[in-house]
Amino acid sequence: MNTHPERPEGRPDRLAEAGLRLYRRTGDRRALERLFTLNGGILGSIAQRHSRASGESYEDLLQVGYVGLMKAVRGFDELKGTRFSTYAHAMIEGEIRHYLRDAALLQPVRRPRWARSLYAKVARATAELMAELGRPPLTEEIARKVNVTPEGIEELMKVYLDTSVRSLDATGPEKGAPPPDLSAIRSLHHETFALPIEDRIWLEEAMETLSELQRKVLHHLYYEDLSQSETGERLGLSQRKVSRIAAASIKLLAGRA
Repeated sequence: MNTHPERPEGRPDRLAEAGLRLYRRTGDRRALERLFTLNGGILGSIAQRHSRASGESYEDLLQVGYVGLMKAVRGFDELKGTRFSTYAHAMIEGEIRHYLRDAALLQPVRRPRWARSLYAKVARATAELMAELGRPPLTEEIARKVNVTPEGIEELMKVYLDTSVRSLDATGPEKGAPPPDLSAIRSLHHETFALPIEDRIWLEEAMETLSELQRKVLHHLYYEDLSQSETGERLGLSQRKVSRIAAASIKLLAGRA
């Protein structure tokens, strides 16, 4: 009889591995979510360390790390005797390092921050779709998930990684391929944005400095793609008042650019 107390670090691994077996057997999303929760500390720690060292956004690295975690879920083999947490750590670390290496190699391209943020959202969506579908998702499936046209997803990959996301194993474009067309990165449900997507992403971060009414006005105009008249009807304001609030808000935001 073993009288030694159980090592506390072993229990999360056993819970994770039990959840992994359940997810693989039944496809139960709750088991997968539990698996993510149990390994959230590892993911956050790796993302935070690399964020401090590289200056990249913690949230972006966190979302990229989810891709590594999902790959760990797909590739873990408990018969090899490795703990799931050890394997997941290596996969998350590798995915983030890959992201950062490509960022450094493509630095001369001067990829804008909005492209990096959007790519991280695409990476997270890809991981979630892999879990749901049991296979690498198609471009069209990713596009629906993040509300960007398929053409926009392809162009984003050219901007960020010079590769296609038709599948996770797809190869990059041939040498001499035309440069990416940033204007192709558009909303899926509204073909034309009142503002370019880079400005919309920047607005989302900057709008926290505005009043509640100012945020509502800009949200209706630039996120829901409503006209000034429609925005006024929603908020009980005249079109002229909406126009003034929008102009003043944009002026305030411009001072932060």
